[in-house]
Amino acid sequence: LIESPVGVAGIRGTQFGLSADAGSTELAVLEGRVGFLDANQKAKSVETAQKVAGSEDGAGEVDALADSEKADLAKAVADSQESASEYDLNRLANTVEGYAPKPNYIVKSALNMELIWCPPGSFIMGPGQGNGSPAHPVILTKGFYLGKYEVTQEEYQKIMDINPSQFKGAKLPVETVSWNDAVAFCQALTKKERVPNSWKFSLPSEAQWEYACRAGTTTEYSWGDNITTKLANYKDSGFEKTVEVGSYQPNPWGFYDMHGNVREWCLDLKEPYLNNLVIDPLGSAKGSNPILRSGDWKTLGQSIRSANRIARATESRESIFGFRLCLAPAR
Repeated sequence: LIESPVGVAGIRGTQFGLSADAGSTELAVLEGRVGFLDANQKAKSVETAQKVAGSEDGAGEVDALADSEKADLAKAVADSQESASEYDLNRLANTVEGYAPKPNYIVKSALNMELIWCPPGSFIMGPGQGNGSPAHPVILTKGFYLGKYEVTQEEYQKIMDINPSQFKGAKLPVETVSWNDAVAFCQALTKKERVPNSWKFSLPSEAQWEYACRAGTTTEYSWGDNITTKLANYKDSGFEKTVEVGSYQPNPWGFYDMHGNVREWCLDLKEPYLNNLVIDPLGSAKGSNPILRSGDWKTLGQSIRSANRIARATESRESIFGFRLCLAPAR
């Protein structure tokens, strides 16, 4: 599990060597950090100038690399880079199940709705409110597209032939939609739009949503730890209603209104977080109440943090409930 903001499988940003035979494995890191799961599925890591050996019995102790080992590894990395120079590694790194995505995806049947590509990666999810939402590492092994904006009323009406919103306006986010309504929209759009094989439109998972919201940040909000009314539409902003999508500055990845305006339905049903590394989480299939993220126009600033989460029944409809579209490999 490569833990580098710019390295994908060691292509750039992280330099390491991995050797294995039938009985043992050795991982040596020249620069960066490479994480792995031990025999007990606990997350550990090897950092710059370190190595670790493993066998069927588990991983050994992390040791320092000798100077001779550093030199050998540096030569191997240089040889690999020379061989790789023949290839378009950026395109290769962004390939998911044989599909090489473009920087964005335009949904023509929904009035040219724009989705932004989120590459595979890792982040620290949470903490949400309460003991059931501790901060924990998450790795997303597959990339996905997510709506640049919340789904608007004109986009929703184009597909569903209805506009249930309390506050009317073509460019306002659609609201007063239930989780069931949002899922139905995604299903209808999948039938209308030609998408890559094995992909479909859906709501984002809670982890996908927070990954895109944080956009590489670790602060309370995607812009920092403090909030003002110039940054988002929440209770103190004074509008007492939704505002047009894109009215505020985007986050570092180009997404608008990830904080405030309307709460956004996610695919997951709420359950407590696991307090350890989780890979491609989708939440519980046993609960009844799906997750909402983002905060909304009538909640306090603390409630629109990147990690804030609530859950409501699938049929709940309020003027603070909307959603954002995801396009990803079918789950």
